[in-house]
Amino acid sequence: MKTRRAGNQNRIGLGAALLGAALLIPVGMQAADPSEAGRVTAVEGTATAQQPAAQPRALRCGDPIYAGDRLVTEKGARLGMLVGDVLTHLSESSQLALNITNDATPDARLEQGGVRLIDPRDSGALGYLAALDARAEILGNDVEAYVFAEKVGSYAMLCEWDTPLRVTRGAQQELAAPGNCVIAKKTEPLYVARAHDQRIPALAEQLCAIDPGALAALAGDPARHLSPAAVAAAGPLAGGGSAGLGDRGPASLDVLAPSPCDTPGSGCATGIPLSAAGPPPAPF
Repeated sequence: MKTRRAGNQNRIGLGAALLGAALLIPVGMQAADPSEAGRVTAVEGTATAQQPAAQPRALRCGDPIYAGDRLVTEKGARLGMLVGDVLTHLSESSQLALNITNDATPDARLEQGGVRLIDPRDSGALGYLAALDARAEILGNDVEAYVFAEKVGSYAMLCEWDTPLRVTRGAQQELAAPGNCVIAKKTEPLYVARAHDQRIPALAEQLCAIDPGALAALAGDPARHLSPAAVAAAGPLAGGGSAGLGDRGPASLDVLAPSPCDTPGSGCATGIPLSAAGPPPAPF
């Protein structure tokens, strides 16, 4: 109960920042598309989305994301999205196939690299995040997924930081408590290991400006998203014996890398600087 309560309280700050940043762009900039699944909330470097049988399209702040998109980040790039109520953060050199359920929750599959989903909800329909052949159920979770490449073949790791995470693969099932990961290797049963000491950054300090009408339609209650401190902090279980990223980590975790949003005229918002060390934003 203590972990869950802290997780709920931590969702306040970033939501206020999201809503504040939304006010920096004129209302009605983009109309919602019937197949729209979300919007780009942060982008650094080159990221693309591609529908089946279509050409890839470069992603910029505020761009729509559609059901059926394959999202790709090049080396050194990172992408943040709001998919329904869920903040989604794709690391560099990553590939994510995005769909939505009939309940408008994410149904994503990580094919390469790493991704983090932050779900602020306390109730509602399940969302899903798969990595290779392992699939996690998402409701109120702060979950990361990775796909690692080894000589003997790829394997997946799904880690949880907020509330227990259920992972299945066929008839197999494991439950990861906060601070733990489920490891899925082809030649072994699912098993649980301690989490690593670094996390995929939520790019909170690089929020794009989004049409407030579009944000309200997508986010439900944005004031329930995680705070900057929570999204940028390292995991609580560092050191030996963890499921650490090691030299095979698929994602760069350098949160100090230069951003295209630093360039004047880039179209990104500069209104609310957020960092793990700074004070929380004032209530909206």
